[in-house]
Amino acid sequence: MSATDLKPWFREDIARALVSIYFTSKMSDVTGGKNKDYRSGFASALSSVAIMVGINPGEVLAPEDIALLRECADTQ
Repeated sequence: MSATDLKPWFREDIARALVSIYFTSKMSDVTGGKNKDYRSGFASALSSVAIMVGINPGEVLAPEDIALLRECADTQ
């Protein structure tokens, strides 16, 4: 791999990648969103990566998943 093959990652690129991962997880959820543990775990992991790279999880996750994360945090 040469140096010309490397592309710097910008915030927008990472945000688009996270949205793609999130969309794929939503489309492949065979429970239809009924498995709360799966949804909250996946949303938590994705939001952790978003925060790590300086992206607001609200830019990546749907409002209902943000609410689920808040609900889970309140019960801990």
